[in-house]
Amino acid sequence: MTPTTTARTPEAVARAARLLSRDPDQVRDLPWGTAHAVFDASPELAAVMTREDLDDWLDCSLLHYPVLNAIRGATPVPPQELTRTMTVSGDPRGGYVDGAKVRARLRDGATVVVQNLHEWHRPAREVCRRAAELFEAKAGAVAFWSPPGEAGLRVHRDDGHLFVVQISGTKRWYLYDTPAAPGLWEPGYVEAPDALAQPATVDLRAGQVLYLPDGIAHHTETLDEESVHVTVAVREPALRDIAELAVRACLARVPAHATAAAADREEAVAAVLDDLAAALGRVDRAALARHVTRRSVETRGSR
Repeated sequence: MTPTTTARTPEAVARAARLLSRDPDQVRDLPWGTAHAVFDASPELAAVMTREDLDDWLDCSLLHYPVLNAIRGATPVPPQELTRTMTVSGDPRGGYVDGAKVRARLRDGATVVVQNLHEWHRPAREVCRRAAELFEAKAGAVAFWSPPGEAGLRVHRDDGHLFVVQISGTKRWYLYDTPAAPGLWEPGYVEAPDALAQPATVDLRAGQVLYLPDGIAHHTETLDEESVHVTVAVREPALRDIAELAVRACLARVPAHATAAAADREEAVAAVLDDLAAALGRVDRAALARHVTRRSVETRGSR
């Protein structure tokens, strides 16, 4: 693996292999943050959900919008085109997923998105728990169900390391550049995709995993049969969040009722900034790192 993960020892590599791949050699040198990779899914990861689960959720569950939602092109499908009203103890409640409506939207070319699997689907919860521990980061899972010939979102970047697990069908991925630094990109649609280099193409088949580094530009295409995949997103602690934690801890030293009078405001600003800088210099860096890691691992979901 890489120094940015916990897999620096034979034991950690074995843990990564058990979670991610059938073959330890396929994940030992995972190009974390630098390039994409394709490998065979471990039995646990391949079984994170099934195609049959989707039918069960449509027909025999209490899923609500927007836990299940859909998108056609770049446009969200309105909730009334996916849901129905259910009467419970004489009380009509809207927003329940309607299986017939959802299947009709699939036939119309929409992609169905099932959010927050780690919150309510036990296999996904277990996979994400182990991924969070392995990568010392937040982890969450989302499922995508696409009809044949669906072009997917236009070229975009996601903020997180992604492990795409192909459940059924084949998905074609067009992969562009991996940003060299965080300041060079923003999550969301790429405004000038024509300026990117020619993409690499990956046809991801059932039982395979595609690793995508943080921020890589990409778009997808479903081939001649429907595609189901699960994306496990791993989001490492943001530097901005770490800075806010440190500053917040130091602010506890500043009395909440203290003010800066107009006559000496410039001196007050200088003094409080000097005190803040000194307090930041005394922050226990190891303890802060441990706190950030613990909070990331224990937080359910990738955001």
